Amino acid sequence: MNRPDVPLTERKGRDVAIELWHCFDQRRFRDALPLLSEDFEAHWPNTRERICGPENFIALNESYPGTWRCTVQRIDECADGVVTVTKISDVNTSLFAVSLFEVRCGRIVRAEEYFAYNGAPPHDRSAFTERY
Repeated sequence: MNRPDVPLTERKGRDVAIELWHCFDQRRFRDALPLLSEDFEAHWPNTRERICGPENFIALNESYPGTWRCTVQRIDECADGVVTVTKISDVNTSLFAVSLFEVRCGRIVRAEEYFAYNGAPPHDRSAFTERY
């Protein structure tokens, strides 16, 4: 994933997002620090939380309990960044993160992330849907 032959400032948003998730999947959180700008902010609307600064974002993820695997399911580039859909799971739980990353000069400056539990529907909708 890491492309030492391409300076970070010249990397595409897609490559930066993939590298971030790769570091998180391998629990190498500190290796992701150079991928975040000094004024990085993350917003988690589900819980109405804002994480200011790359150190806080990395420390939060480092301290989160469990051993989580992160598997990027989809990535789409847009004007100033990328959107990723990532399955995050451990032995007991599975969820999806939809992350909107704003990337400038090869670094993530802003993240807006939505987390959704991956489980059974809240009530019986089987007359209208099929499970996959």
